[in-house]
Amino acid sequence: MKLDPEESLRSFFKQNKPFLYKRREVILRGEEIPHGIFYLEKGYIKNYFVSANGEEFTFIIYRKGDFFPIAWTFNDTRKAYYFEAMTPCVLYKKGRPEFLKFLNENPDILLHIMGKITRRLDGLLERMEHMAFGNAYNRVCSIIYILGERFGTKSIDGSKIILNVPLTHKDIANLLGTARETVSVEIAKLKKEGVIKSSGKYIHILSPIKLRRESLIS
Repeated sequence: MKLDPEESLRSFFKQNKPFLYKRREVILRGEEIPHGIFYLEKGYIKNYFVSANGEEFTFIIYRKGDFFPIAWTFNDTRKAYYFEAMTPCVLYKKGRPEFLKFLNENPDILLHIMGKITRRLDGLLERMEHMAFGNAYNRVCSIIYILGERFGTKSIDGSKIILNVPLTHKDIANLLGTARETVSVEIAKLKKEGVIKSSGKYIHILSPIKLRRESLIS
């Protein structure tokens, strides 16, 4: 029985030994020559850029089933981006030539990967769109809602969402390109209004409908 594309991709990477990374451990540094293609089996990894004045902006949060670095994989292009574990992570690694050969021999898996990349790009563009409009409150609502859609687990009746990725106020600020203090103020408002609550570093969305409305997402 032939495996589906996602399981075939996973099986390909799992032929090699796993690599374990601790929370906050950097997997790749900006301008570093990648030493392989990484497949994320467990945990969350953030992909970010550090400006000349030390400010951080997070582009993407990777989850189970994602692989990186994508630009280098397909274009042999190095970017000044960092990849850092947000939680303890399990990764597998393959050499670039071996991975490209595998995709060339399995066009169905390549098509599956292109679909995943396209959906991720759509999500990034959606985030950029909502960052450009509204005030700080609307933008914080927007990013929490988007994260809930991507990383959340909905209750049986869909009335609540628990974000499975741990997020500090600084993490959210880095996703928005704004100050941590601003995010803290807006999150306090959302908690007071009963829209969200926190359990450690995990956010519970208590009213997805109101959060979506306040985020100005159509």
